[in-house]
Amino acid sequence: MLGRLRWRNRMRAISTWDAYNSMTNVFRSLLLVIAGSTQKELARQIKYLKVENQILRSKLPKRITVTLKERNRLVKFAQKLGGKVLRQLTTIVAPSTILGWIRAEKKQKPKKRKRGRPNTPEQIRDLILLTAKENLHQG
Repeated sequence: MLGRLRWRNRMRAISTWDAYNSMTNVFRSLLLVIAGSTQKELARQIKYLKVENQILRSKLPKRITVTLKERNRLVKFAQKLGGKVLRQLTTIVAPSTILGWIRAEKKQKPKKRKRGRPNTPEQIRDLILLTAKENLHQG
């Protein structure tokens, strides 16, 4: 009798485990389908944006000047891409230029902070000297 109960409990545990695995497989398959469709949609959006970018680029002058703020912004996002991708995507500046900017950004060392007490502002210094001259005989 005790042997039968153990066997039944094992069978229940196994059937529960099989149900869990099959549910996990169903959810995994569903996630893969969703992720695949999302990737396809993103690829279509990127293709559209590339075409739109080419059209806008053709209407601009040949040479575009980039401000320091724009340059830093480009570098910030370009660092996350690889060199191959940058060579394919870059249209505003030459790919070698943006790669050079990235290298320069990596080489920059943080500015050293000055040690010691910060300088007293000139207005306060003048006020102290004036007070000292007016009160020569007071301590």
